[in-house]
Amino acid sequence: MLWFPFALFSAVILASRRTYEKNLTNSFGNFSMGFIVQSFSLLPTLVLFFFFPIPDDFLHLPWQFWWPLLIIWFVLYPIQTYFLYRGLREGELSQTVPIMALMPVFNLASSFLLLGERPSLMGMVGIGIIVLGTYLLLMEGTQKEHGKRYNKAVMYTIIATFCVAIGSTLDKISINVSTPVFYSFMNTLGASVVFLVLMNIYRQRDDIPKMLQRFWPFTILGIFQALLYTAKMLAFSFGPTSYVVAVLSSSFLFAALFGIIFLKEKCTIRKMSSFGLFVFGIILITVTR
Repeated sequence: MLWFPFALFSAVILASRRTYEKNLTNSFGNFSMGFIVQSFSLLPTLVLFFFFPIPDDFLHLPWQFWWPLLIIWFVLYPIQTYFLYRGLREGELSQTVPIMALMPVFNLASSFLLLGERPSLMGMVGIGIIVLGTYLLLMEGTQKEHGKRYNKAVMYTIIATFCVAIGSTLDKISINVSTPVFYSFMNTLGASVVFLVLMNIYRQRDDIPKMLQRFWPFTILGIFQALLYTAKMLAFSFGPTSYVVAVLSSSFLFAALFGIIFLKEKCTIRKMSSFGLFVFGIILITVTR
């Protein structure tokens, strides 16, 4: 159970970060947000090299280390970042962040294909329960377009969550031939470069002066991001991927509570019902693997 405290720590920090990020989306573009989170955590992650091991021959790591990173850098990160921050900007925190409960659902498929992990019968029941909870949120605060009713912000968050779940499985593959801290640094370094390029392509360079104006708050954010991501990678190195993902997805409870209490978002029966279904579904998936 050494993985559990690392996963729980990551979940709590992630919930707090999502609350802060929602406020930032009003001032920064989607890829600027990605660059802020990644670039300001580079130095703190590098400092962790003094406290945690790195590969003995990190200049000659096998292809198994690099191919998951390439997919994460150039495919998953751009997609998940764009849709995550669109969802946070356009929806309520207590409405979008709970969609993270879908992570174990999506992770079951990617873990089965890439790691050979098979879901149990009760795990499948848990999936159905989480899907039902997602449907409740999808219909919460719906909009009409072409005769169909749906919540755009929730749909954006579903796409982002799907990318995060696949990325978690790929993380595990790379960590198996590396170390958590070294992988965290390389992941962050590559992501920072990708987001810097995307900022230029999508003409978000004007956000850079605004970043410098908030240098110290973003530095603190970077420190917590470094601790969060490294703790997450340590959890993956010690425990089963599906278990870690399930605990990480529980961060939606904290974030939803922050949204209702601090952002004065509505606490509806539909929301509370979906939260309950998410918790029950995650428990079924976790304890029956």
